[in-house]
Formats: sequence, structure tokens, C-alpha cells
Amino acid sequence: MAGAATYARDVTRNYTSDEERWQALRDNDRDADGHFYYAVRTTGLYSRPSCVLRPARREDVTFLSTTQEARAGGYRSCRRCRPDAPDPDRLHALAVARACRLMDESAAPLSLQELAHTAGYSRFHFHRMFKTLTGVTPHAYLSGVRAHRVRHELAHARTVSDAIYSAGFSSNGRFYAASPTILGMTPQEFRSGGPGVTIRHTVASSSLGPVLVAATDKGVCAVLPAASDTPGLRTLAGMFPLARLTAGDSGFATRVRAVVRRAEPPAPGRELLPTDLLTVCLHTRVRQGLSAPDPAPRERPEE
Repeated sequence: MAGAATYARDVTRNYTSDEERWQALRDNDRDADGHFYYAVRTTGLYSRPSCVLRPARREDVTFLSTTQEARAGGYRSCRRCRPDAPDPDRLHALAVARACRLMDESAAPLSLQELAHTAGYSRFHFHRMFKTLTGVTPHAYLSGVRAHRVRHELAHARTVSDAIYSAGFSSNGRFYAASPTILGMTPQEFRSGGPGVTIRHTVASSSLGPVLVAATDKGVCAVLPAASDTPGLRTLAGMFPLARLTAGDSGFATRVRAVVRRAEPPAPGRELLPTDLLTVCLHTRVRQGLSAPDPAPRERPEE
């Protein structure tokens, strides 16, 4: 699993040549921030590559590796992009990633207050920051982690009750009330490989790669990464060897595509958060979207 400081960013560009650095400056390329800085002879300022100040002429620009080098050259820090200050988006992303790791690894559910305190923010600010970057609330992320655990435990634990409590549910009743949303079938059917259950499936595209979505008449039973139809179906068949797998009709496929499109992680998070965390968020939102009632078609006005 990727570490919290591992970002889903383009790491193929090193910004080592002046030509590449000049292009990054012209593009206000945020990916270049931290790789280098630039100073402008006519203004005496040094800035980040993403600074939105009007670009200087190429002959007036000097590229620098560090802010210390810029200050040693007699340049002053730009007040707009504040190149000496930590990037707040990156700091927020690190805090969110750490909170997600805590939820991933904690045996007991963590409260919003505990997560916010650990991150060093107020409950309100942390909640807003978390949703801005991930597209889900901390509670929804925790619910997604717990649901993933119970699906894993049902396949390996000695009994259904053992699986429920090992996954962090406080009571059987609480789990059974949520089980159609989590499993798409009864716990016994899920545990037994879906005997007699009909599962329809389809694949939709996302920014994180193809996603295979499978559902029964009770709810979503699987949301899986799918590099192509075949590997996704192979995984699905391994989970439910006794079920009847069938391709979803056009209506199901259309709805899944629309839900996956709405479930895309927000742009700031896609740039800064690890891919595995974004995948959890995407799959959680897909399940939420498909669990909601299908919007009723608008009636045509009478002629």
C-alpha cells in the first residue's frame, strides 16, 4: 500500500532543462512546484512555477533550485504565490491521507473529533477539507473501509457473527440493517458464493481506470478495478462461483456510467492523494449512488 506522502502525480517530468522549466512557467504548471523556482531580474522577485503573475520575458528569467539560492542572489519572495510557505493543498492532503490510514488500520471506529484532533484541525475544518479532497465525508470513508472488511471477513471468518464483529460493527442488528447496501444479498449467500443469485454486471470508465460494477435485485454486490472485462469478471466469478453472472442491460449500463461519472474524486484530490485512497473513495461513492433511488423520468408536458 502506498505511503501517505506518495502522490498520484505525473513523475515522468524532472524539469531539469531550461526549456522544460520555461514551458512549465508559461503553463503555470502546479506539478513543477517544488522542483525549481524562478527569479525575474527586472522585478527582483522569485516565485513558484505555478505563480499567476504575468510571465516575464525569457531573457529576464533565471531558474533556481532552492529558495535559499534565490535569497542569496538578492531576490525577494513573491507575495502572491509565497514560495517560502508550505503549499496548503499539500499539507491538507497529507493530513487527509494520514486520517485515511488511521481508519484503514484501526480496529475500532474513530470519531470525527479524534480524526480532527490527530490532524490538528477543528472538526468543522477537517470535515470540509476531507470532503473537498476526497468527495466523501470521513464517516462515508470509514463506512467504506468497514464494509470492505466485512466482505473480506465473511469469506474467511469461522461464523457470520465473527465476521461482523471483526469488521468493527457494534451489533448484528446494525450490520443486518445495512447488509443489502454492503453485500447486495444475505450474509449467508455472500459467504456461500451466491448460490442461486443472479448478478448483472457492467464496466464503466473512470479517471482511475475501468470499474466493474455488479448488482443483484437487492443491491450492489461488488465494485472492482477492471483493467479489462475479462480480469474483472474472473475476480467476480471467484467471489460468487455459485451465482448466475449476466451482462447488465443497456439501462443498467447507462445508469452505472452516470453514477461513476458523478463519483469521480474532486480535481485537487486526484492530483495530491494516493491512488489507493482515491479508489476507496470512488468505489464508496459508486455504491452510494447506486443505492439511491433511480431518478424518476420527467413527464412530458401535455400538448
